[in-house]
Amino acid sequence: MTDKSRLFSIGKLSRLTGVHIQSLRYYEKLGILNPAYIDPQSQYRYYTFQQTRIVEAIQYCADLGIPLKQFQNFLSEKDGQIDYAALIQWGIRLTNEKMERIQKRLSFLENVQQEILHAEECRASSFTKSHFPERVCWAIPYEGTQTAPDFYAAVCRLISDIEANGLHAGFNNGQLLLCREDKMESYIFIDIRETDVSAESLIKTFPQIVSIPAGEYLCTVSKESNIRRAPQVFPSLFEQAFPKTVVEVELFSEKLPYSAPVFEIRCSLPCKQA
Repeated sequence: MTDKSRLFSIGKLSRLTGVHIQSLRYYEKLGILNPAYIDPQSQYRYYTFQQTRIVEAIQYCADLGIPLKQFQNFLSEKDGQIDYAALIQWGIRLTNEKMERIQKRLSFLENVQQEILHAEECRASSFTKSHFPERVCWAIPYEGTQTAPDFYAAVCRLISDIEANGLHAGFNNGQLLLCREDKMESYIFIDIRETDVSAESLIKTFPQIVSIPAGEYLCTVSKESNIRRAPQVFPSLFEQAFPKTVVEVELFSEKLPYSAPVFEIRCSLPCKQA
């Protein structure tokens, strides 16, 4: 007959470890904390003092983000051992991966914050000069405006194309106008999220990918979407013979008027003015 005086009830184990009874029962359901003894009549669960170490290790798993169903990989109840070395090593790997994801989210938020600051600068004056980094985008020909009904259908098609090719759509989208000599080509674009593949390789692999070059741009605000008005918006620049890249995006201001969007139009400046 089992001497229950040396065992703990599930309630006492809960008080000793600070883990809720429901959680302890869940651990049993997962097969990672089996009672040392179950009373055949009352079905009460009893545990040994040594099993508090298992509960502690399970809590480490929870804190490190290790799925509890995988805790059995580190536990050998037959030998009465917990492989803490493997547990900590895996926890370090998961934590590093989590930190990398958090850093990417932080970078994304900081970029959005910069967009907002830039938008307020644009609102403060008729024209402003800003430097923008290179942007790798997925683009398809498009002759309409961003307020046309078919614009949003085109954006959805772009996102589907990007995902179907194993890439991920970014945050920025809008229209692109490439002005080379007397030729103007209009596109709709979405930027591509960072990948391990270089921009040059992406452009060689996918004909739909273009690079919006880094450099100084002259920027202004417009209440209407019509990127082909760029020669009238920037007459002094279009009088000059140099390749121009014009970008039209929705102005991402502090308080975004989604029901009546405002647009920003940017025209690249010649290298001598950069």
